[in-house]
Amino acid sequence: MLILAAFALAQAAPQQGPMKTFGDWVVACDNVKRCEMTSLQPEGGDWSDDGWQMAVTRDAGPTGGWAVELMGEDAPAGMTVQVEGAPAARAAAVWRGDSFSGAEALTLVDALANGKAVVVRNSAGKPLGRISLSGSSASLRFIDAEQGRAGTTTAAVAKGANPASAVPVAPALPVIASTRPAGTPAALSPALLAQLWTQSDCAENYAGEARPEVERYALGGGATLALVPCGAGAYNFSSIAYVVRGGKAEIAAFDSPPGWTADGPPMLVNAGFDLTTGDLSSYAKGRGIGDCGSAETYVWDGTRFRLTEARGMGECRGSINWLTVWRAKVVPR
Repeated sequence: MLILAAFALAQAAPQQGPMKTFGDWVVACDNVKRCEMTSLQPEGGDWSDDGWQMAVTRDAGPTGGWAVELMGEDAPAGMTVQVEGAPAARAAAVWRGDSFSGAEALTLVDALANGKAVVVRNSAGKPLGRISLSGSSASLRFIDAEQGRAGTTTAAVAKGANPASAVPVAPALPVIASTRPAGTPAALSPALLAQLWTQSDCAENYAGEARPEVERYALGGGATLALVPCGAGAYNFSSIAYVVRGGKAEIAAFDSPPGWTADGPPMLVNAGFDLTTGDLSSYAKGRGIGDCGSAETYVWDGTRFRLTEARGMGECRGSINWLTVWRAKVVPR
């Protein structure tokens, strides 16, 4: 019974972490409680005005530290990042071309919780852009709650007297044993190819025109991945994955279907397969500029495709920094 229970637990669908929007920020935590928040362009604003973004990340656990990153089209070292409106202290830091960490990041985070805006200036002091801090305090409070920090000295907003030792330790990453890509992709007979097009209901998307090629990749162990094209838009190309063995094909199984799968078989978007790592990726953009959507990465375990990373951005407001809601450790075999 214990063995069966352990097997059932191992086969459970991945439980992705939460994602929330507060004002001009989006915050998310993954399955091991690593949390990240990222800025958005204000509602009604022109996202292309200056394009500056800020991302704040914190690892889980009693000693989990902060990292603050500045993103823009050109972020040379020597710029100044200043937080306006913080009553306790006006935090300012010089950008060195890498993320702020340690005490410097902690000072910035303390200011973000109470500030009104981040002002980016060049080395001569000229303003280059502003980042709204509306919702940043609520996002930091969300991280406090998700990581079990509320009421402790480690909290960013929900501070208390409890020591760091009261914070839960970070959960361990799930471990997935993957099958290395090996061998030669199986050939598809005319009959099997016709079956794939008919079963997938994708042929109707190419009525009156030549059908695209069905891509094939050797998965190892005599299995072949076949990606059947299933329509394309301006910036998204859909496909359905099949696994071919011994001259027969079945719709590929996923422990967690790609983010935009509705009714029917799992639908990959802008799919890619890495012949070296065995990563199967899906990257669905909500807009052509790539500021919203969902992305998943999978590996083949010999039976089904297992989710190793999931990222997303639910707000189409200028952020190309999609947040991670699931991670796993892959062990090739």
